[in-house]
Amino acid sequence: MARHSGSSLYTLDTEALSALAPDVLLTQDLCRVCAVPYEAVSRAVRLMDAGPRVVSLEPRTLGDVLDCLVTVGGLLGVREAAERRREELRDRLTEVRRATAGRPAPRVVAIEWLDPLWPAGHWVPEQITCAGGEPLLAAPGEHTKAMTWEAVRAARPDVILVLPCGFPPERTLAEINLLRSLPGWEGLPAVRTGEVWVLDGPAYFNRPGPRVVRGAEVLAHVLHGVRVGDPVTEAEARRLDRA
Repeated sequence: MARHSGSSLYTLDTEALSALAPDVLLTQDLCRVCAVPYEAVSRAVRLMDAGPRVVSLEPRTLGDVLDCLVTVGGLLGVREAAERRREELRDRLTEVRRATAGRPAPRVVAIEWLDPLWPAGHWVPEQITCAGGEPLLAAPGEHTKAMTWEAVRAARPDVILVLPCGFPPERTLAEINLLRSLPGWEGLPAVRTGEVWVLDGPAYFNRPGPRVVRGAEVLAHVLHGVRVGDPVTEAEARRLDRA
């Protein structure tokens, strides 16, 4: 895994963008690493003869993510359909909360990058809470920063979620020794009880879209063995082999 240096992983093909001649461009400035930032998009639009409307979406919480559906729906002339979809997604989150209510809440650390270690913030702590867990080392809506390994050890999580930004589970598993080689790894409660999970971060956790709701359903399975919605597949959540 390349060390996270804060620079973007993506560039924008301005020639292709100009040829497509879009009416609306959706961008973001929430993370400059995992997507093209607003500044780069605005700069590209200024070079085009007839610039599209540029809209930057900056959700930080689950509620914000769902509200963005309505924002985009309004831009595209389908606001009522977007509002209906938002309500459907809210109902699914309510079902996750109902299915996990009253159960003991495991203490959870979610790791979004391995070098340096980075806790998952923004909406991920809410996904954990929704699924009946107690998020550690990051608060709802927080734009996090790198953490020390000692902070993870001191937190003594019952469950560790490994969901690196932009990495499919296969890539995460290929890099997992970055965690396993850290001092005291074997002594963590989550490791001793086999509660370290590799999740599909890009699909359900890293990016603010409707699939964050599926992420909460996946966590209901991970944290409590509860099925909400479709059965959780190994591609979505895989318990890390202790060997």
